[in-house]
Amino acid sequence: MSTVLITGARGLVGPYLVEAFEKLGNVCTNARVEGDFPGDLSDARKAREVIEGAAPNIVVHAAAKTNVDACEDDPDDADRNNRLATSNIIAALPDEAYLVYLSTDQVYPDKTGLHVEDEANPVNAYGQSKFEGEVAALAHRQSIVARTNLFGPSRVEGRKSLSDFVIDSLVARQSITLFEDVLFSPLHVVTLAQTLVEMVQAGLTGVFNVSSRDGMSKADFATSIAARCLLQTETARRGCSQEMAGRARRSLDLRMDPSRLEKALGRSMPTLEEEIAKL
Repeated sequence: MSTVLITGARGLVGPYLVEAFEKLGNVCTNARVEGDFPGDLSDARKAREVIEGAAPNIVVHAAAKTNVDACEDDPDDADRNNRLATSNIIAALPDEAYLVYLSTDQVYPDKTGLHVEDEANPVNAYGQSKFEGEVAALAHRQSIVARTNLFGPSRVEGRKSLSDFVIDSLVARQSITLFEDVLFSPLHVVTLAQTLVEMVQAGLTGVFNVSSRDGMSKADFATSIAARCLLQTETARRGCSQEMAGRARRSLDLRMDPSRLEKALGRSMPTLEEEIAKL
């Protein structure tokens, strides 16, 4: 039976990873100040203490600084949290252990169409720091880099996914702008966690887009959620992301092509509409 260490256990995906990976063995957790093995992984000494204390066969590294604008404001802190922490884990991890590194669609350039894995070229500090974390992760022989985006009900107080934001705003009749010009292909967080388990069971290594197989605009995504949840949309307006001043640059089309993963797993990934139906 394996021992699985989940980092970033207090993030959006953390509780779902814990639940899914219990299928593979004993699960322990890390967060900066909580979890079975708490500690700041950007501190090399602390990272080694966490790895040696947990003695994992599998590490699912979900801890990250994910606020795109905050990363742009402080790229050094983004680097510490997203690249250096990953390097510290690798330095402490036995060669035979398995590493799953959760990355992001933000590593892709501002280019129209479905992105394939060899197209990484980030346009902001967040994407750059996560890409450099990927490079660090891939230096470990037994590693998966999972580029993804996610939605679904948060189980962590004070954290919201995009679907949470849409539902809460519409229920409260708050005015929101739905971006028509931003395209993505996220997965429901349950699907993401279960797919990562499947990838580990299959012994995969390398870089994979872990996404729905089509995607849509964030405006259509929100509208589909509203229809699914029987919510009124009078307080929502369609607009463009460029209307929002002071934001870090972001690629507009972040849809990903999961063909490599589909071939490796021998099955199709779900459509985004199928994922929304899981809410």
